[in-house]
Amino acid sequence: MTANTDTIRRFYDGIYYPIAVILLVFLGHVLELDVLFAALIALSVIPALLLCSDLRFLITPYLSIYFVIGVKDYTPSQTGMAERFLNPAVLTLAAILAVALIVAFVLFFKHNAKNANPLHSRALFWSMILFCCILLTNGVFFANYTPKNLLFVSSIALPLLVSYLPFALFLRFDRKTFDYFLSVLVLIGLLLSAELLFAYATTVRFENGQIVKESVILGWGVWTNVGCMLAMLMPACFYFAHSHRYGWIGLILGFFEFFCIVLSQSRGALLVGALALMLCLLILCIGGKNRRFNRVFTAVVFGLGGVAVLLVSEHLAVLVKSFLQTGFSDNGRFEIWRLGISNFKRAPIFGCGFYESYENPAWDVGVFPHLYHNTVIQLLSSGGVMALLAYLCHRVLSIRALFRSPTHGKLFLAVGILSLLAFSLLDVMFFMIYPIMFYSLMLLFMENGSFEPNSSNFESK
Repeated sequence: MTANTDTIRRFYDGIYYPIAVILLVFLGHVLELDVLFAALIALSVIPALLLCSDLRFLITPYLSIYFVIGVKDYTPSQTGMAERFLNPAVLTLAAILAVALIVAFVLFFKHNAKNANPLHSRALFWSMILFCCILLTNGVFFANYTPKNLLFVSSIALPLLVSYLPFALFLRFDRKTFDYFLSVLVLIGLLLSAELLFAYATTVRFENGQIVKESVILGWGVWTNVGCMLAMLMPACFYFAHSHRYGWIGLILGFFEFFCIVLSQSRGALLVGALALMLCLLILCIGGKNRRFNRVFTAVVFGLGGVAVLLVSEHLAVLVKSFLQTGFSDNGRFEIWRLGISNFKRAPIFGCGFYESYENPAWDVGVFPHLYHNTVIQLLSSGGVMALLAYLCHRVLSIRALFRSPTHGKLFLAVGILSLLAFSLLDVMFFMIYPIMFYSLMLLFMENGSFEPNSSNFESK
């Protein structure tokens, strides 16, 4: 019995469990059996909670389960999710699973509480608490205040804190765990890339020699969501190219994910992804055990890219026509930014609240507010100076975490985080649930990543 238990525990602690979860997510997505496969993934967590002594195993299902949502019944203005996820059978199943998971978590906490890491020295976590508390006051003294402001902020604050707190308490922060986390980010990046390629094979449309951007939909998100997540996850591939044995695999995967960013047809993601790519390649070519190979490989890739542009430019034009057609159009952003600044002037201290926004008949889902596609303007309009100051405090402490005992591993995480923050100056991703989950965990590992790389699945030289 003990031998079987140890075998199961090793399975959950190793790389094979994340791979199995990713495969389940992909199958659930492409077969459009998202509810069934999400339930299977949730069930797989319960034995691990009863057997494992830390939460490393939980990272992959926690971050990836959202991406199981299929394309079925999806259109940009009406997701069709209510019909699939809010019916009595699914809600009953979700309630049963939730109770089982809560019981398993309680037992896990009871068995491992004595080994929990301390929180008192985590300034970054307390800056998150401050940011969330201040954000809860959004629009508090505004005449048109609505309690929905609290609900929306809770949808941001809960994943931000929940993604950090349990893992901060119950993870062993060593080199293997750090590499394990980066491996998970690589796997999820490959998952999203595979889902995108599947969409191109099945649902993405081509008209007049170009990709119809509005058809690049993966069920859980549209082109902008897909592109931003890939830009955020891509640097993890290049981390393994820096000094690990077989680092060339990471280099190839990084370029592959950048190609998928192009396929996403998101202008913002292409801009941010290109910046992230240049930063990653700069780090790889300046330092690391593999720097000579990385320099040669990078030069070859750019050389072949130049040749491809000359020889097959007509075929490559299909990928970029939609970018060229839209050009540098602001897509109405300048106007809504002006409206956001106007709202800030009406209530400069605590803002007007998230639901004192602008009207957009083309996107009216009746639940989420219309956001301003710029983090700074959003905070000023909705939460006033107080929200922006709390955000800046959090930002300063996150930069401090990066430069306190810096390592190249922390640099690659920082590039991923920077991708999200830069993209959110043009879009709304910082105020969406699943990017915040990644953001919070990436900050946690950046805060605790002050050691040289060593990996169980990508061996160091």
